[in-house]
Order: sequence, then structure tokens, then C-alpha cells
Amino acid sequence: VAEVVWAVRYEMAREVEDVLSRRVRLLYIDARAAIAAAEVVAKTIANELKKDQSWIDQQVQNLTAMAKQYIYN
Repeated sequence: VAEVVWAVRYEMAREVEDVLSRRVRLLYIDARAAIAAAEVVAKTIANELKKDQSWIDQQVQNLTAMAKQYIYN
């Protein structure tokens, strides 16, 4: 969670996909783990940026759709 907060506050991260792919690279290492982490990451970003539940839901949906492209079975 601390890396997410840091990325939002000091590195201009604004989306779950940005954090899980470019900041911590989890999407490329383990797409299933990225899907599992998406909700927590979205809630953390939302808390920092004062976003609502619909934003969280959309971010999780977007990340899940992208991550499924990296899963081959």
C-alpha cells in the first residue's frame, strides 16, 4: 500500500493499471495476482484522489480486462 501512496503523491500515478504495470510491474510478472490486488490498489488511489466507488469499480474492471490478455489458460 505504501508504494501505491508514494506513486500517487510523488510520481503522478492516477490509475490502477499505471501502478500495477509500470510502477510495481506486477501485471507483467503475475497477471492473476494483479487482478487480486486491483481492488486494494483502487481503494488506496481513490482515498488519495478523493474518488468515489464508481471510479473504483471502473478501475478494477479496466485492470481485469487488461490482465486477462496476459493469461493464457
